[in-house]
Amino acid sequence: ATVLVFGPVQGAAFSWISTLCSAFLTFFIGRVSGGAWVGRLGGERIRGVVAFLGRRGLAASALVRVVPSAPFIVVNAAAGAALIPIWKFAVGTAAGIVPKIALVAALGAAAPDGAVLQDGFAGLVAFFRSWTPAHVVAVAAIALAWAAAAALAHRLYADLRGRGGSL
Repeated sequence: ATVLVFGPVQGAAFSWISTLCSAFLTFFIGRVSGGAWVGRLGGERIRGVVAFLGRRGLAASALVRVVPSAPFIVVNAAAGAALIPIWKFAVGTAAGIVPKIALVAALGAAAPDGAVLQDGFAGLVAFFRSWTPAHVVAVAAIALAWAAAAALAHRLYADLRGRGGSL
């Protein structure tokens, strides 16, 4: 919605800032409330996320944004409960939320404006018919880049869950 209201560049910036603010708020709620509260909130699965975040703070903070693992606020609270250093959470989250926001901004830039949609289905059909092959290639490239990034993040996530150590 932010991208649609403010445009792809300004909307993406506002989305990034507001998402970080939300992440920090729920991180500190998890930090203050502790692991028991987060465990009750998310159940057995979230206990694994807490353990993963505790072992791999920076990398985990970034990867859990791309790979679906648990709801955003639960992951943030789990990071706080895992007592990972705030800088690892901040850097990982700031980088990890970029791909989704960039995808939405790119698709928002290609989306029809309100005037097109006023004509209903006929306007939408006319919008897509006006696309050049370059438009189709650009949207396909964005979708493929997103799929490749998600696959890579999933593989890294799986590899990191399987090994000990920290980053």
